[in-house]
Amino acid sequence: MTFRRRIFAEILRDMIDHVQLNTPLTDFRVGSVIRTLLEAAALEDDEAYFQMAQLLRDFSFTSATGVELDRRLDDFDLTREPAAPALGEVVITAPRPATRDIALTAPITVYADETAERPKVDFVTTQGGVIPAGRTASAPIPIVSTVPGAFTNVPAGTIQFLQSPIAGLEGATCENPIAAFGGRDAESDDDFRARARRHIRALPRGTVAALEGKVIGVRAWNAAGALLGQVSSALLREERPGESTLFILDATHRFEQTTETLPAPVVLVAAATPGQRHLRLPHAPIVPETLELTIQTPGRAGWLTLATRDPAARRFLDLDDTTGVITLGTLPPDHAFRDPRTGALTSGLREGTAVTARFAHYTGLVGEVQRVVNGDPDDRLRYPGWKAAGTRVRVRFPLVRQLDVRLAVTPKEGFARGDLASPVTATVEQYINGLGLGAEVVLARIVALAMSVPGVFDVTALLPTGNVALLADEVARAPRGSVVVS
Repeated sequence: MTFRRRIFAEILRDMIDHVQLNTPLTDFRVGSVIRTLLEAAALEDDEAYFQMAQLLRDFSFTSATGVELDRRLDDFDLTREPAAPALGEVVITAPRPATRDIALTAPITVYADETAERPKVDFVTTQGGVIPAGRTASAPIPIVSTVPGAFTNVPAGTIQFLQSPIAGLEGATCENPIAAFGGRDAESDDDFRARARRHIRALPRGTVAALEGKVIGVRAWNAAGALLGQVSSALLREERPGESTLFILDATHRFEQTTETLPAPVVLVAAATPGQRHLRLPHAPIVPETLELTIQTPGRAGWLTLATRDPAARRFLDLDDTTGVITLGTLPPDHAFRDPRTGALTSGLREGTAVTARFAHYTGLVGEVQRVVNGDPDDRLRYPGWKAAGTRVRVRFPLVRQLDVRLAVTPKEGFARGDLASPVTATVEQYINGLGLGAEVVLARIVALAMSVPGVFDVTALLPTGNVALLADEVARAPRGSVVVS
């Protein structure tokens, strides 16, 4: 039976009808003794119905709100995301070349001035920097906003002011080469529910929803504690049965697919067991074409080198670059394992064979997301893995399509064209850099956004000349200088 809440008037009416039908009482006017008694009982019943309705509403996360929603989703080990500050980078520039190394000791406060859309936003450097002798500018220095909130995500080139002069560096200026990112308001009830639904769909693991949902929000840091990247969205594409590519978008818009080559060969096995076929490289995922195996077989003066960049060598081994697992086939006769029962050459290593490897592996955001997807055999607590066993999921950045945009702007009376260039540029860049994987760049949207800037009377688009369609593994981006307003 479906629960239906009953209200005071309905309950009171049924009570009066029942008493009238079963007793000789007839005076049910407002203020009569019997009506007052029935009203008291109906009020209590109405309150009980109200509490039951509240209990049912708060029991389901689809209808619970506020603290009750937090309690329901705590059962799924989910907590509401708090407000977060924006992260970014700033370059500090001296008015003239430094005569010596100038240390920039953290914290240094910089800020983006207030605009019509947002208040002033203060940032502080999170680590020190230096302006080298003979140079005028520092390398990019990590910064974080002093307050949280979505409004702290300011565009590139808007953090242009130092809160106070730097000692020994009078006249210095600053600028952020990339947009500040990651700032967010506290998660709303609607957003929290949507994340819970994604989480529940992802619980089975190994599914498209599980892989795409799990990696969103994954961050990668360097050894100095600076943020290298953060996943804002993901798209899984099947390449062939059992093999897929997971394309990730970087919220920093850098898409830096960084790698590291180990300085010395890694010993994979010092003395192989007879017929040993499987080897494991540390530091997966591996850059496939960089692997070079050196196999030293007992009783042989020379050694065998197998390099994956050589197509002929690939028939002797199979590399799962996502996990770093190498499966050996039948090696050349001088090094191949011989089956002791049949005498036939077969796959694997001879007893006592030593194997070393040189290779490069992915680092940064790609490397971190790959660990989340595959799991880490040495750290199953933090990286249990999310892909299905027996499958390969390669994590990659999408192909970045850099767009050139040229707009001719006509100002309204009382406005100067030069004053409109910066806000129009920032608005268009924000639109393009916020597009997801495979999203088409709509020219009419660019024009409409430019027209929405206060002071703009008309806009003519010179480039692009129409909508820009992208493939599923492409993403549009507008780096600094690619949007020109005249």
